[in-house]
Amino acid sequence: MMHQHRWLGILMIEAFFMTGLLVGCADTPVNESARLAQQDSAEAVQIKARLLEAPDLAGSAIDVDLKGDRAILGGFVETSQQRERAEAITLDHEQVNAVENNITVK
Repeated sequence: MMHQHRWLGILMIEAFFMTGLLVGCADTPVNESARLAQQDSAEAVQIKARLLEAPDLAGSAIDVDLKGDRAILGGFVETSQQRERAEAITLDHEQVNAVENNITVK
């Protein structure tokens, strides 16, 4: 009987610590990109998809943020032609009237 109480006590302490760990981690995102993806608007996601589909921009790391009807581009490309192409693709979106192109050419 005494042996069962000791094991029960150990299990309760372990359950208490595991609950604390789970509650402490509840607000922590699994990864940063998952958290950022939740913040992207549907329009920004559409623009990013178009940029990813463009063969001449393959491998480029371009970020898109929207502020009203203005798109803000960031990230890196290999050539100035890729930088201009990303801006043109973004301007082609119906919700975008202006582009702030902060893309850096490596």
